Formats: sequence, structure tokens, C-alpha cells
Amino acid sequence: MASSSLRKSSSPSYEATPGQSLCLIVGLACLFGFLVDVLILALPPNPLDIQWRVGLMQQVGDRSIVLLLGLSLTLYGILDNRRLRKQVALLCLAIGVMFSLSGLFMVRDSLKLQDLTVNRIASQEAEVREQIATAQANPQQVSPDLTPEILQQASQILTDQVDTAKRSAKTNVLKVGASSFSNLLITGLALIAIGRFGTRARV
Repeated sequence: MASSSLRKSSSPSYEATPGQSLCLIVGLACLFGFLVDVLILALPPNPLDIQWRVGLMQQVGDRSIVLLLGLSLTLYGILDNRRLRKQVALLCLAIGVMFSLSGLFMVRDSLKLQDLTVNRIASQEAEVREQIATAQANPQQVSPDLTPEILQQASQILTDQVDTAKRSAKTNVLKVGASSFSNLLITGLALIAIGRFGTRARV
């Protein structure tokens, strides 16, 4: 009887169920895969480049469900271990706040990228218009096939193409920004909720 009591008292303070062990394995695999993906996507790092930042945050937002799933399964897998549970819960809270704030920065960078894209298109348009204006002012220096009518048609075609390109650039950038913002914000809020659950759970 004494030896049985000794074995019981020296046993671990918790014992994970088979389901928890399986969730822990899958959760850690999801976290490892997410970290590897982000590290690969972040190379070579160039945080001062707005296109790099927007592209990276878009990819992180697209993969955020993997991070959410990994942390949730990991927390469940160690739910009976109070010390580890609180550490993972605090990690969820920290990442959740970071993701929520990243969503706001993503909106700001998307708007800046939209302006840069439109300005680049306008700059290219100005260069082409200057070439057309030069050809119209000096017809003897260009090919005889480039009549004033053809140059005028080219100018009109350029106007239509530039307008289309500007609208497409604005739409695409805004779609990417809105999608990434929603992914980051929803994941961030979900992680905050999971973190609060982990810190308050009484198991």
C-alpha cells in the first residue's frame, strides 16, 4: 500500500489523453510549417520596401489560419499542464495583439502602394506623351508612316490604356489590402480570445 501511494505521489501532475497528444503533434507541426513558410517568404529581408512589406503581410494573412489552428491544437494538447498552458496562452495574446495591429499597418501600406503604383503609371504616361508630342512637332524626324492622324490615335489609345491601368491598379491593391486586413484582424481577435481562455481556464 505504501509503495502504491509512493508511486502515485511521484507520478506526473498531469497525463495527456491520446486525443490531446494527437492534437499536440498536429499543432506543433502546423506551427513549424507556418514558421518555415514565413522565413522563406521573408528572404531576402527588405523591410524598408513597401512592396516587400505588403507582399509579406499578404502571405502571412493567407496562412494565418494555419497559425491559429496550430496554437489552438497546441493549447488543447497541454490544457492539463497549468504552467505550459499559461505560457502558450500568453503567447497567443501577444501574437493576437501583433496581428491586429499589423492589419492596421497593412491598410496604411496598401494605400501608400496604391499611390505609388498610380504615380508610376502617370510617370510612364508622361514619358510616352512627350515622345508623341516630339514626333508631332518634328514630323520630318520620324518615319513617314507616322502621320499626324496615327499619332493622334496613339495618344487616344494611350489615354484609354492608362485609365484602365490606373483603375485596375487601385482595385487590385485595395482588394489585396482588404483581404489581408480581414485575415490578420480576425486571426488576431481569435488568438486574443484563445489566450484569454487559456489564462482563465481551470483544469
